[in-house]
Amino acid sequence: MILIIEFLAIGVLTGILSSLFGFGGGIIVVPVLYWLLPGQHIPDSLVMHVAIATSLAIMIINSTNSTLSHHKKGNIIWPIFLKLAPAIAVGAFIGSLVAHYFSDEVLRYLFIAFLLYTIISSFLKKSFIRVEANDIQMPRQMLTNFVGSGIGIIATLLGVGGSILTVPFLRRCKLKMINAVALATPLSLPIALVGSVSSIFTGLTQAHLPATCFGYINLPAFLGIAIGGFIGVPIGIRLAQKLPDQLFSKVYLLLLLLVTCAMIFNNSY
Repeated sequence: MILIIEFLAIGVLTGILSSLFGFGGGIIVVPVLYWLLPGQHIPDSLVMHVAIATSLAIMIINSTNSTLSHHKKGNIIWPIFLKLAPAIAVGAFIGSLVAHYFSDEVLRYLFIAFLLYTIISSFLKKSFIRVEANDIQMPRQMLTNFVGSGIGIIATLLGVGGSILTVPFLRRCKLKMINAVALATPLSLPIALVGSVSSIFTGLTQAHLPATCFGYINLPAFLGIAIGGFIGVPIGIRLAQKLPDQLFSKVYLLLLLLVTCAMIFNNSY
């Protein structure tokens, strides 16, 4: 019972983050599940895989809900979505094919490394915190395809959606935070869908997973967090509409820093 309440509370938080920052929830869900799942009879060697797979499945629900809400507010620039989405889908497919070749420890270090890269590069480049005007400057399609495929590969491997790479990229293209975050939500869907399907099939080959798992997806965590997300998403949308652009970008980076510290210093890893 206590665990169900914990999952629901995490779901509310990830719903807020999904609609407010475009995270899809993975930035919070992966570290928290890595901490909680060992008590659910998950073998130590598979905990990170289950955490990532469950995060990807939850991302489908949160990203769909957040996308619909942002669309109603007019925050999503759909032509930019169409430029990036196909390449991200291809990258997600590649990432799903190679994910099972990486150990839990390697995935954890990759997770930390990309969070640190995002934080440091965003602080060094003032264009992330300060966008003077919504004068959008997208690169040529070939470069956009390269960036998109890279986002898809990395995000699928780490189970975090594309926000930690998509939002900084779109800020460099001079999008306001509200538009960059709104775009990150539908752009996470190809990653979530491909990664979830792949994790189900690869996880079904693991005989040591408990009956509470469908492939690598932990069903109690998925259901509890997904239900909580329906409460959190509307709250995040309201906050996103009110935050000033520069404050929005600073809060985004602060949250990434807090999650990075938790991943580095938590002794349970």
